[in-house]
Amino acid sequence: MRKWMLGLLILMFLGVVGTGAEYIEITAWASGSPVDATRCTNLVAAASYLEQELKAEGAPVTKIEPTCQYTHVEDWAAYMRRFRLAFEAGQAPWIFTVGHEVIGELAAAGLIVPLDEYYEKYWDKYELGDIYPALIEACKFRGKIYGFPQDTEARPVYFRKDVLRKLGWSEEEIEALPEKVLKGEFTLDDMIAVAKEAVEKGLVEWGIYHRPSPGGYFHMITAAFGGILQDPETGKLVLDKPAILKNLEFHYRLVKEGVTPAAMTQTSWRSIHKAVVEGKVLFWFGGTWHWAEWQRVAYHSELGALPEEYEWENLGFMLVPAAEKGGKPVTQSHPFVYVVTTQAADPELAFRLIALTSKPELVAKHAIGSGHLTIRKTNAPEYEAWTFGKAVTYMLDYTTTLPNHARWSVYHRAVYDAIQAVETGAMKPEEALAWLEDKLTKELGDELIIKG
Repeated sequence: MRKWMLGLLILMFLGVVGTGAEYIEITAWASGSPVDATRCTNLVAAASYLEQELKAEGAPVTKIEPTCQYTHVEDWAAYMRRFRLAFEAGQAPWIFTVGHEVIGELAAAGLIVPLDEYYEKYWDKYELGDIYPALIEACKFRGKIYGFPQDTEARPVYFRKDVLRKLGWSEEEIEALPEKVLKGEFTLDDMIAVAKEAVEKGLVEWGIYHRPSPGGYFHMITAAFGGILQDPETGKLVLDKPAILKNLEFHYRLVKEGVTPAAMTQTSWRSIHKAVVEGKVLFWFGGTWHWAEWQRVAYHSELGALPEEYEWENLGFMLVPAAEKGGKPVTQSHPFVYVVTTQAADPELAFRLIALTSKPELVAKHAIGSGHLTIRKTNAPEYEAWTFGKAVTYMLDYTTTLPNHARWSVYHRAVYDAIQAVETGAMKPEEALAWLEDKLTKELGDELIIKG
């Protein structure tokens, strides 16, 4: 059982007990897009709740001082290297905020602590049963819970309504497009055909854009072709050769059809967003958070940050179309999570601070401000009134998530490299698949299952 004498010793060790208020400094790192800073500010806001609880419990702590460093990350590999270097120097934060799929790597390396005992202890106090179970499940590795859900999202395909109007689509046809995707009536092939028409008629510079850097999008396309990434029985990673080949062929075709640039993976994020918001691209494989990002970052050369009215008038969103007529569309959720590092002086206190960020008002503040979706079944009135949130929540019924595996980063990067190779013309799809199989077999060994 937790001893407050231990808490005092921790305070003395940190050198933060003075003649004034006794306090604990809880350090955190958080990261994401330009609009995700609430991953930090919500921790700071939760500190006041934690202080009140500790006082009520008679703890000798009158002030919680959270310091959170927020980073807008474009190169995730570099950011993770930076974290590891801080850990090696004994300067890791108590709390680290990452995509859920990093849990396997961090836990296997002994960098983060399991949180099961704290979930059990505070389950009722913090109403943790109100969090969607699938999000807690995404925090598990080898049967233990290593993270706490911070947010989730869906990854829609955005489309330019104004371009479709110029193609002769009626308002009724434009508004019906998401439903046609839902029913499997509008497929990836149809999407390419419309994109090609728009390019050939000079209405856009490019028909389809996707992210330039390694990310979940590339695996979402594997799922669209019916592929799996992990064996549910053994937890091993799966190279689903038929689905991966279709994924590679899809990206090869995007370039050959002239709807996606061969240098897509070498294009800057800013220029991508600029092209999307200015209507120079018809379809964009994006995320719900981009809806908020476009309202806050001045990507448009004339309008700057977009008024939301402009978005509703000119931008639509739909699930990723099915690969075949009558098939099921997909999307992907990439829950961000808080983890507690093994260098945290008081893991239980860190967990309590994290858990308090799940208060409905803090969840709503982050979701609305950043374009993410709730982690809770019961939400604050402002979230319930959020028009965009209500419009995309149905997508969670069609979502997929990435695996938790200690060697996921190897698989993740290799798939990206293979797709980059086919888009740039360095390899044909069959060659890229053979290269991918050889690389993953050598690097993952028994942790890889070859399917097909």
